[in-house]
Amino acid sequence: MEMDTIGDQEKDQVSKYGLKLALNHEYPLQSKQIIIPSAKQMFDMMPLTTRYLKYYVGKKLSKKKPIMDYIHMISAQRMYGCPIGGIGGGTIGRGYKGEFCRFQLYPGIYNHITVPECQFIVNIRNANNETIFQSVLSTYNKPKKAPSSWEWNLNGADCQYTALYPRAWTTYNLSKYGVKLVCRQISPVIPHNYKDSSLPCAVFVFTATNVSEEHRHVSITQTWTEIPLKANKKKKHLAKLEMERYSEEHTCGVSLEQKVGETSCTFTVAKKKDEKETIHEGYCLWNAAKTSSYVWECLKKHGKLGPDPSLTPPPPTVPDKSEGKVEEKKEKLKKIYKCDSIGLSSVISLDPGGTAATEFCLAWDMPIIKYKKDKKIHRRYYTKYFGSDGIAGASIAAYALKNYKNWEKQLVEWQDPILTNSNIPDWLKGALMNELYYIADGGTIWFDVAEEFPEGDPRHDFGLFGYLEGHEYRMYNTYDVHFYASFALAQLWPNLQVVLQYMFRDTIALETEKCRTSLYDGKSVKFKIKDSIPHDLGDPADAPFSNINAYNIHDVSEWRDLNIKFVLQVARDHRLLRAYSAPFNTDRYRSMAYIDDVRAGTEDDLYARATGQAAGAGEPAAVTAAPNPPAPARPKDILDLLYRTVEEPEELEEAEAPELGATVWDARQYVTDMYPACAALVRRAAAAWDKDGDGLIENGGFPDQTYDAWVMSGPSAYCGGLWLAAVAGVLSMARTLSLEEDAAEFTKLLERAKAAFEEKLWNGSYYRFDTKPVNERVVMSDQLAGHWFLRASGSTETVFPEAHVRKALSSIYENNVLKFMDGKMGAVNGFSLDRGRADATALQSGEVWVGVVSGLAATMIYEGMHEEAFKTAGGLYNTLTQMGLSFETPEALYENGNHRSIAYMRPLAIWGMYQAIITTPPVHTPMANGQVTKENHVNGL
Repeated sequence: MEMDTIGDQEKDQVSKYGLKLALNHEYPLQSKQIIIPSAKQMFDMMPLTTRYLKYYVGKKLSKKKPIMDYIHMISAQRMYGCPIGGIGGGTIGRGYKGEFCRFQLYPGIYNHITVPECQFIVNIRNANNETIFQSVLSTYNKPKKAPSSWEWNLNGADCQYTALYPRAWTTYNLSKYGVKLVCRQISPVIPHNYKDSSLPCAVFVFTATNVSEEHRHVSITQTWTEIPLKANKKKKHLAKLEMERYSEEHTCGVSLEQKVGETSCTFTVAKKKDEKETIHEGYCLWNAAKTSSYVWECLKKHGKLGPDPSLTPPPPTVPDKSEGKVEEKKEKLKKIYKCDSIGLSSVISLDPGGTAATEFCLAWDMPIIKYKKDKKIHRRYYTKYFGSDGIAGASIAAYALKNYKNWEKQLVEWQDPILTNSNIPDWLKGALMNELYYIADGGTIWFDVAEEFPEGDPRHDFGLFGYLEGHEYRMYNTYDVHFYASFALAQLWPNLQVVLQYMFRDTIALETEKCRTSLYDGKSVKFKIKDSIPHDLGDPADAPFSNINAYNIHDVSEWRDLNIKFVLQVARDHRLLRAYSAPFNTDRYRSMAYIDDVRAGTEDDLYARATGQAAGAGEPAAVTAAPNPPAPARPKDILDLLYRTVEEPEELEEAEAPELGATVWDARQYVTDMYPACAALVRRAAAAWDKDGDGLIENGGFPDQTYDAWVMSGPSAYCGGLWLAAVAGVLSMARTLSLEEDAAEFTKLLERAKAAFEEKLWNGSYYRFDTKPVNERVVMSDQLAGHWFLRASGSTETVFPEAHVRKALSSIYENNVLKFMDGKMGAVNGFSLDRGRADATALQSGEVWVGVVSGLAATMIYEGMHEEAFKTAGGLYNTLTQMGLSFETPEALYENGNHRSIAYMRPLAIWGMYQAIITTPPVHTPMANGQVTKENHVNGL
């Protein structure tokens, strides 16, 4: 494809922020998934281990996978960059050295493989049209099974990778051959854009610059092959492959259809083309094992692909009867190999100093999902727009190539206010974006169910949504973990958070008669009881959303945190949804102080307040505005809407509404629909778990919360704090809905619970882990999780004394952070003051949980402890980066540098830090010369 020279404005600009690595980078710190319990911990876990082994063997004998495989754990591969693909349509991993790897095509099932035939290849030709350089655009070690004729000629030191999800840039310095090349990778993961975010595709834009004094031809070729279903499978899938070429008005390409399990999946490689170009000029169908050398030699000879004549069958002939046997023997001598791979080339012609670009799209269309234990046919969300007949690959690719510039525009509009905010440390700017990989690459499923739910239900418009607890912990929407991770969805795709909440709400009243054995204690327990939130919504290898509570270690109906975490999320979501609905026309209405200035009778009518129609709708004292302020453009998304921290220009044109934005679910309807469930959950918890009637729930003496290997007994800081916050949350909802009797009931409950919590758990320096004497000197890093959610929910209720919160945070910082690995690994879950080191009571007490560290840092920020917050979270981020754990962030780290559970949901809690920073920015200190400077703690590293 010949491309015209483009102007400077079209050149790739590599982001200043994000993960930056040379293509020969080696990570300085080692980390493996090796768990070494102490002798005491092993003894304590022996009964559980015995029952788990029995369960594991039973699964293997029935040829099924356990939901958590502790026998064959997967260590981090320490190779990943930005994965590609939208939300819920399957994802494909990319290594920063050029790999196509970690395929998640069937929802929730990962194949940790690298396929060397899936490549980009560059060919550079001089003015005489002679090849002077050719190489695959990868720098990882050439695998033994890679096509033998293909050459890995890049010098990794001359190449740089930058990841700022959902985009990535790779720069190739080929100036020795007269060319500089940049590949820009774009996936459509765009906040508030539900249509495009669902698409299973990615666009690759290659921009070449001629830095020589003579003409250059730069050819880019993308190759693709059938993807083996398992990493240890010696032969590829034997099902029939279908391949075809196509040409449309502005695009052309080739497609390959294969089976993934029992489901068809069609890969399409497409490119933009000019009017005169035909597909015949740059494509090839080939056999990975037998004819890959033709691909290499064809490129070297012609600079682009062409059909392989040896794979074109001869025209049929009518054999002569007398010579039939002879002709048949001759035909057998010529073997035509079955094609299982495709390739597509595009050529850029450059005059000296010229710059031009060519664009590719890789799309995969696997519209239908059918689970083995479920007769139902599920349609992915993108089929709402592109159909479910399995022939949408070319259409998706054409749409992507036409719209990717608009995607980037939307991404820039979203990211720039964050990237240019001087209150946010540079490391955190990149970490915020890159951790979002898990929204798409978390084994995510997103189904269109418009026909199953009536209008007025969010699922009618936005489908069903699920993501795994972790790549190794195969349970959808694990709720105790989603509690931490939910900040990402709630701020960026709020309608998906609403959908998830409705999904859980509808399970609360369910009760099953079916029982199973709890692995922890061997008791027979029901899968689900009434008035309880399930642990999860199922296993992707089973029938998710139908068969819920796949987790089988504990009786989760007795978990103390699940019910109250539902209430806390409703309260937090309600705050954010209220803000979405406001017609903010001046700066004062964008401030969190105004949004949170809820007055009697106007709790959800921000329109009346904003327009002065509400009685007493004056501004809160904390907000001041100039008389008759100009009307700035309406913000395009909630991050701008809620958290604007820079002044608007004096003159602004009216902003256009986002083309593909969706209306955010109505806040009043949300809290109205959720309140009955919230009230029932709180009442059930009070009746079942407050044994002494003091208003404070007690733990049951087994791991009955998210720390499922760490026993809490009696009142505890973690569950007790969550309980106080939940009661305050449901009280706020009752007031919002003018339910006076309920409000009075929950007011009394809260007052009693507050008194009991302070009396039983506050020791003058921190809140006690629980009331057992053996744990009296254990400082828990997550003891203020309830207070964190209260602040995130905008609650004005004084639940935890401010002085106690500050003192507890200081104790955590001094012990769990600074005295553990010199503050370079975040905060350890438990710190023993008696031992002066990490608590060893349980395996998890000595772990660092990445998501919990983010929640702790967010709490510190809310209390004005920005320096401590950035040092705590920044130290952990730096360690994770040096270990090479980007785009597979684990649940936990150990003191020895090892990790547990790669690619986990909870680290998305980093978006809780973002909300905290913007609502409580660092203090600006006046200097002697009258200038204003931030306190010197923003970087935190």
